[in-house]
Amino acid sequence: MTDQSRPTHQGNPAGQSHKAEPWHSAITMTTDHQVIVRGVPLDEAIGRESFPAMLLLMWRGEPATPEEADLLAACMVASIDHGPVSPSAMVTRTIAATRAAPMSGLAGGILAFGEHHGAVVTRAMQIIASAPADGDLDLWADEVFEAERRAGRRIPGVGHRWHDKDLRAERLLELAGPLAEEHHPRAVRALAGRVAKHTGNPTPVNVDGALAVALTALRLDPAYGDFLFAVTRSYGLAAHYVEETKRGRPMRTIDPTAAHYDGPLPE
Repeated sequence: MTDQSRPTHQGNPAGQSHKAEPWHSAITMTTDHQVIVRGVPLDEAIGRESFPAMLLLMWRGEPATPEEADLLAACMVASIDHGPVSPSAMVTRTIAATRAAPMSGLAGGILAFGEHHGAVVTRAMQIIASAPADGDLDLWADEVFEAERRAGRRIPGVGHRWHDKDLRAERLLELAGPLAEEHHPRAVRALAGRVAKHTGNPTPVNVDGALAVALTALRLDPAYGDFLFAVTRSYGLAAHYVEETKRGRPMRTIDPTAAHYDGPLPE
């Protein structure tokens, strides 16, 4: 230490702030040869466990049944993409047009998620959890509607700016039915009905609402709702990033009203 240098703190440490306390994690550990996730060696899980099954194990801390893994897989399929002009895809494509790094494009797309796009599944799960199992769901929906309106928030999980009926949601609700509490699908439909009554327009349950029912049926903490959507949508964002770098010229002006689909159509 030179004469000019000084410790960043002079004097005695206050309290215990200078000491690193032992801390614990029940998620994962590593040895000289293995990675252990919730007690399962990854080298043994590779080729044996599906990704949804391992995700449920990691997030819940308990193994998934085949039916639960299938339902989570369905949730991921439902969330994988929503077109090249959705806000997150547009951000990713704009970043890709600059030829910035792939992770920059992915991060930018994820940062576009908010209360109007992509980051409402957690709140939808929290609202669904408050639905009474034996009470009047229409009355409950009225109370939720009024509370959210007073707070200046839109009700998550219902309505869509493009779809008058969200077929992704209908299929996911059908698949979630055997595992879900009976009143949860009815609760999200009651919310859709209450919004329709207010607006005077048909209001569908959207994919966020169906995800809320399915992920609640899988006994996941609501905090994982938005994570699940972001993780899954990142695969779609990756596809948009790669296509933009392959088919679009660098630094092009991207007009969302000029986008045209030229891929295969359903048979």
